[in-house]
Amino acid sequence: MRRILTGLTALPVIAVCAYPLPLLASPAPDDDDDELVLDDDDDMDAVADDTSTGPSDTSFLDGGDKPDTGAGSPGGEVGAASAGAPSLTEDAQRKIDEKEITVIQPQAFLNVYIDSNTGKKKRRIELMPQVGLTINDPYVRHWAAGVEANLWLTNRFAVGINGTAFFGARTSQYDRIRFQEGLLLTASKTLWQASLDVQYEPFYGKIALFNRLLLHWETYVQFGGGAIHTQNIPRFQAVHPTPYNHITGQLNAAAGVRYYIQNVDWFSVNLGVRTFGFFDAYEPLNRGVGATDNPNLDDPKAAYADAKAVPLGERLAFNVLFFVGASFYLPPKFEYSNRR
Repeated sequence: MRRILTGLTALPVIAVCAYPLPLLASPAPDDDDDELVLDDDDDMDAVADDTSTGPSDTSFLDGGDKPDTGAGSPGGEVGAASAGAPSLTEDAQRKIDEKEITVIQPQAFLNVYIDSNTGKKKRRIELMPQVGLTINDPYVRHWAAGVEANLWLTNRFAVGINGTAFFGARTSQYDRIRFQEGLLLTASKTLWQASLDVQYEPFYGKIALFNRLLLHWETYVQFGGGAIHTQNIPRFQAVHPTPYNHITGQLNAAAGVRYYIQNVDWFSVNLGVRTFGFFDAYEPLNRGVGATDNPNLDDPKAAYADAKAVPLGERLAFNVLFFVGASFYLPPKFEYSNRR
């Protein structure tokens, strides 16, 4: 009995019939079929080698001359210059190279350098006016003004002199204790000092300001000695209006930092702290107006002699000065022996 498939029922049958049956039924290839056999026909002959004498890529790889293909030819290098492009001179190429090099600035200041004209070593002189304020005595405050001169023997070592004038006066703290506590303080004020010093700079560095400007700095230590002049502040100024003076030796030590302005070869700004150590002659304790006080000490000379006598004698004192200075260097210009 014959059946005829119509409609949706015929779709699977048509799909099976449409599939390439020979592929499904083809046998697996034998191992011998993998071998490739070339025919000897003329159509399979290889192309003959070019026997021309012109340059080839092989000759270039073997060390021969490279063919002049030009920048635009397929065999040319990318970005290669054409044969007629002008070559740069040595000076022009050096300028281009220097623009591509970023150099960290060297030491901004040289205090000892070689003069290119004479070939001799030159040592610069530093002149530094300064002002300061004493910070260790709450009862007597000193304002100070002075000057310092240094001769630089090397770029790290210098010898110099300095002198300072002090303008001292009692503070409000001194008067407050006098009236509130009924105590009279024994104190002295400093008038001036002068000393010889040696200076050494152990550290040098740079600070970048806002990523725009390099600020060069140096730290230094200083040691010296000389003379200092002090004057006593009488406890009873109405009875002893005339003070006595005391001049003695002193030792001092300082530490500071210099800041150099970029492209200014003759100027620097300095901050520092200097401490003076000396033996001061304080007013005798039995110099006053009471019955137990010695009336002979009313004379300033007698009081000064008693202040230096034993057992008390001169006593160790310190004066700490914070100062700000501006240095000027002579000669104002210097030279680098090597390229900057």
